[in-house]
Amino acid sequence: MIKYIIKRLLLLIPVLFGVSLIVFFLMRVCAPDPAPIVLGQHATQESMDAWREANGLNDPVVVQYVDFMKGAFTGDLGTSYYTKAPVTQEIMSRFPATVELAIIAIILASVFGIIVGVISAVHKNSIFDNGGMLLSLVGVSVPIFWLGIMLIILFSGTLHWLPSTGRVDPALRPDTVTGFMIIDSIISGDTEALVDVLRHLVLPAVTLSLYSMAIIARMTRSSMLETLNQDYIRTARAKGVADGKVNRRHALRNAMLPVSTVIGLQLGSLLGGAVLTESVYSWPGIGNYTVQCIMKSDFPVVQGVVLLIAVIFVLMNLIVDVIYAFLDPRIKYSGKEA
Repeated sequence: MIKYIIKRLLLLIPVLFGVSLIVFFLMRVCAPDPAPIVLGQHATQESMDAWREANGLNDPVVVQYVDFMKGAFTGDLGTSYYTKAPVTQEIMSRFPATVELAIIAIILASVFGIIVGVISAVHKNSIFDNGGMLLSLVGVSVPIFWLGIMLIILFSGTLHWLPSTGRVDPALRPDTVTGFMIIDSIISGDTEALVDVLRHLVLPAVTLSLYSMAIIARMTRSSMLETLNQDYIRTARAKGVADGKVNRRHALRNAMLPVSTVIGLQLGSLLGGAVLTESVYSWPGIGNYTVQCIMKSDFPVVQGVVLLIAVIFVLMNLIVDVIYAFLDPRIKYSGKEA
């Protein structure tokens, strides 16, 4: 197992190299020149040339890439063109918001997805099964940005039940300790702030979780149906074991093996792909920030965020594989496996 983990971690190097190469050259080829955007429309040609020279944009692209990779290996991802702050600092200041949203979303998706999947499998071809699969179909079909707008119109604009933007009311913002608003509210003992933070989380978390919930529900149903047809399930029922106990202790436990893999991969997707949700709700995470930086051609920030997302995906895949091996003792990894 240790050899397998080490090998997977070593594979992270070529993956990051490939990702960095693609995003670096795409930004240089497809993105507009950042100089007039940063300096303004009335900037002179001389000032723009001086700015490009100061930021190394006059160097050959290959030289720029080598310099970027040298800094990346030492943890220096460059400096934002706009804030003049280190990219690592800019990303880390917003990353807790994305992590908090993704964790709440995956919890919602997992709980409701597993419940829907189990009910659909146990009551196969019933109204519950058809309703659950219809909900799953809606979940994978509805565009996130459209769903977010509809929820804002209904729950914020019409009913006035929930806020539509931000993480917390500025007047109730707790002291920043960890960057996670829920934890900071608990640490400060501010119940009012905690309630407000949770209210701000409802709409974006529901929006972000719907697609993952649909995927988890489908996988749970498929895995449960396969498990319920196993001989040991029929044997347990033949011995007179109650259906509820069979479904809960025997079927669900074994059916959760592939479901746990899907949940782990979906969490990685949520951490790296909450761009639309964060943009719709003005959520101050790395997704929304990345969109702003792409529009402003802030090359260093975009490159840094993409590298971070790549690392998250690779590590989540590794963690899922390791957890799967612990859940199923029949699975053995060796250093020879990819």
